[in-house]
Amino acid sequence: MIHPDAGGTGFLRWLSFSACPAADITTEKAGLGGPRGCEPPTTIGWYPKDRMLRTNGHHDDGPVMFSTNRRSRPGTGTPPRMSRLNLAGFTGAGYDKGRGLLWQAAWFAVQNLVFSTWWCPASLRVHILRAFGASIGHGVYVRHGVTIHWPWKLTVGNDVWIGVDAWILNLEPVTIGSDCCISQGVFICTGSHSFDSPTFEFDNAPIVVGDGSWVGARATVLRGVTVGASCLVGAGTLVVKDLPDGTRLLAPMGTALPARMRKADGAPL
Repeated sequence: MIHPDAGGTGFLRWLSFSACPAADITTEKAGLGGPRGCEPPTTIGWYPKDRMLRTNGHHDDGPVMFSTNRRSRPGTGTPPRMSRLNLAGFTGAGYDKGRGLLWQAAWFAVQNLVFSTWWCPASLRVHILRAFGASIGHGVYVRHGVTIHWPWKLTVGNDVWIGVDAWILNLEPVTIGSDCCISQGVFICTGSHSFDSPTFEFDNAPIVVGDGSWVGARATVLRGVTVGASCLVGAGTLVVKDLPDGTRLLAPMGTALPARMRKADGAPL
């Protein structure tokens, strides 16, 4: 079920999905449980603040539940019918790679043979990015193992650190402000697909990381997000909506269980 923030001032809300086969194609507004005849939805995760995420990545006002069935008809007595993606019909409409095939091939060759290797000096990596159209400020330090999809769609401010194995999948522009730290294994992903599209078309959007922000190790920032200035994104955190300036977003902690006591022969008490 949906757990509202206490007093309306809390930071987290719960993201729930309905597993009822009679659920409607549209998202149901949460509050009184699922559609008629359904069990209460199962809570499977959490989501920040007061706007939830649709299946295709767009935001919506208020908490929502999602149906697992896109084509069922409640109350008709007919069995639900799941729609099927037609990936053979995928067109890639709306996605512009920004450079021609020769530029793309040259970048992939240089990235894999030189840029990402451990022996390539950090200063040379910056020059390579600039040569391929990236806008890079001064004092930028890029470690080995970093993957950047299209450098000509990358803008980085001054005095920025990008850690080992960070992956910037910038099908759309990515802008990183000054004095930012992008830690090891961070995934910044501007690409997505619309699950509501029969041919699974692109649903991409740019990403911005504001000045003075730190994105912790193995955090993931998804398409269309703006991380405000002076934000902390904790290690392992998933960011799916905009963060206001100064926000500290931390991943949920695991639960520590007490040790199980055993008898002298090893059997549990």
